Amino acid sequence: MTERAAIGLREELERLEAAGRLLRIPHEVSPRFEVCAYAAESGPERAVLFERVAGSDHPVVMNNTASREVIAASLGIAPERMAERYLEALVRPIAPLVRPASAGPAAIHEVTYTGDEIDLLAQLPVLTHHEHDAGPYLTSGVVIGEHEGARNLSYHRMQVRGPRETGMVVVQRHLHRMLDAADAENRPLPVVVALGLDAGMLLAAGTSGSAAPYGFDELGIVGALRNTPVELVPGLTVPIGVPSCAEIVIEGHILPNTLEPEGPFAEFDGNYESGRERVFRATALTMRRGAISHGLATGSTSQLNIMGLPNEAVILRAVRAVVPSVDRVHVTLGGLRKFHAIVSIDKRIEGDPADAIVAAFAGHRDLKQVTVVDHDVDVFDAFAVERAVATEFQAHRGLHLFHRGRGNPVDRSLAEDGTTSRIGIDATRPLGLAVRVPAVVPGRDRVRLP
Repeated sequence: MTERAAIGLREELERLEAAGRLLRIPHEVSPRFEVCAYAAESGPERAVLFERVAGSDHPVVMNNTASREVIAASLGIAPERMAERYLEALVRPIAPLVRPASAGPAAIHEVTYTGDEIDLLAQLPVLTHHEHDAGPYLTSGVVIGEHEGARNLSYHRMQVRGPRETGMVVVQRHLHRMLDAADAENRPLPVVVALGLDAGMLLAAGTSGSAAPYGFDELGIVGALRNTPVELVPGLTVPIGVPSCAEIVIEGHILPNTLEPEGPFAEFDGNYESGRERVFRATALTMRRGAISHGLATGSTSQLNIMGLPNEAVILRAVRAVVPSVDRVHVTLGGLRKFHAIVSIDKRIEGDPADAIVAAFAGHRDLKQVTVVDHDVDVFDAFAVERAVATEFQAHRGLHLFHRGRGNPVDRSLAEDGTTSRIGIDATRPLGLAVRVPAVVPGRDRVRLP
């Protein structure tokens, strides 16, 4: 295995199809609820390509980040190598390069619309996701902003409510910092919204600020995953580099000091949200011929994986700095890939589990629960982890409580002051205790039932 990530969505789909992890839906489906319904029912083991979406010339792919196995096929790695490979990319990023003019026009500019030629709802298959959503939303676009030499990749839901206008929810993270600077000067903030991207790009845009602080270029992660720099081309109407591997790019500006009603929209925790949010106005729409769009249902495993799987590398790095014998890290799906982690270690001294717990919380502050198990426990096997807790954990010696730490605002159990409590569980065997030998029935692996 080359351990080279796919360059672009089309190469990714070729890899997935070759691995038997692509489901094609050839008949027409509606972008209003039906695409999302099919994606939800198809399960996480295969990406889904909707070849005919009503009212659009563009196919839509979903679920290309729905499982470790699908993502691993795109990244060119074994699923269990994901955290290690991502950590390598974080530590040794490869900076992007600008496409030379001598290389000719990029594929992303094969079809272009500018100004009043743009009609997002007519020219793109924009999905309506949930029963009470205010209308069609773009949820999978990677928003790229630049300010004073800093570049940022991030996700922001966009309610499409006119040919060139969307709402945009910009929470208090790095793009918001750029927006604050633009607001202070009462000038629009130029951004590009890239659609139709491979898993490496999608994961990089979801990497938390603890791993990619302000000024760290997430495109360097993608370059390292691909073993080659991401190619950028100049935007047509904004002074921002556009990834040439994208299928579709919307260029435009976030209007300064402007808030308008947005939502309701069902967020990833299943609750509807609405409020007064920012306004985005498109100035150009560019795409490849036969462009493939990408849909992302909020609350789906695809979205949770994008938001959370990069955290495994972050926690692995933090724990390894304190407990070098850490083996693997799993940020669980039940914990929304954000709040619960399982860490396996090869315990050398009795204090290792407690140190691993503290380091994990310090490395990723969204965590609320960390469970530490021995290295022979599969962190991805929920039964094995629960069995370790059941048979090795004693609360009077292995329970670690931490009170009144800063919580994540999406956690609706937070105290009124925004704080949370955290729990660490040491489910490792005492040192010196013999490793239990599993009971095995010889020949069971050779049994073939009629």
